[in-house]
Amino acid sequence: MELNEELIRKKLGNYLKKLRENKGISLNIFAYENDLTTATVSRIENGLVDTKFSTLIKYARGLEMPLEHIIVHLEIDYTHQD
Repeated sequence: MELNEELIRKKLGNYLKKLRENKGISLNIFAYENDLTTATVSRIENGLVDTKFSTLIKYARGLEMPLEHIIVHLEIDYTHQD
């Protein structure tokens, strides 16, 4: 099974946006407080870019949650089955 990278980007982006909005933080404020550009946050949350690990750490810190919470929630089957 091949991972659908576009689907993964969209799932991650939607989830990060939901978490940010649930905290009541605007895109602009979140970007500023976490050393990201608003364009980067927008592209991530819209599933347009493959997010760097260091950026995911910034997201986790900004959302005040463990990084593994973000990763586990995606429920991606990354095993290769023949």
